[in-house]
Amino acid sequence: MRGQDQPKQGLSPYDVCRIFKGTVSRLRTSDLEAVLDFLGEEIKKAEACLRAMDRQFPELARLRTIPGIGEILAPVIWSEMGKLERFRSAEAWVNYTGLVPSLYESGDVSIRGGITHQGSAWVRWALVQAASGVIQGVNPFARRYRRLRRRKLANVAKTAIARSLARCVYGVLKSGSDYQEARWGRRPEEFVARSSGASKPEVALGH
Repeated sequence: MRGQDQPKQGLSPYDVCRIFKGTVSRLRTSDLEAVLDFLGEEIKKAEACLRAMDRQFPELARLRTIPGIGEILAPVIWSEMGKLERFRSAEAWVNYTGLVPSLYESGDVSIRGGITHQGSAWVRWALVQAASGVIQGVNPFARRYRRLRRRKLANVAKTAIARSLARCVYGVLKSGSDYQEARWGRRPEEFVARSSGASKPEVALGH
């Protein structure tokens, strides 16, 4: 038959799809690189602004003395916290973070559940991020995490460390002093906030 032995003209559907996918991939890669470059510059600007805030707000430098809390997390926690006077105690602040276990009580039955997730999601995220970093180091928080892991799931132990960090946040801001590792391990009744002058403790750092 005429044309039976002639080569086929044009591209096959497979070739068209392959070329199209390659073009799209190149476009996507180029676009993503541009977006990443833009975001990188924006991050540098934001970090410069955060560092400049230290001159106006010494509380940020004080928060950064707590292990795990750095240049990014300190402003997030402090801005979400607002005025310290809003919280009558460290426990009130920890409750606000939503990192405390929920509790169901009926008669003589008490059942603990997952965390309440109340309050600011941002401050909760920041404290969990701080906990994720601090448990990798050599410090009281990491040692406590390893002890908790002997009997608790990883996420439960990490959340406990995040609560400890939250109490430290309240403690350093209430006392007006930097974090001190020597205070770690004290029972709540052994710590008295320096700024309060009270005979009974208001917060124990690290608990």
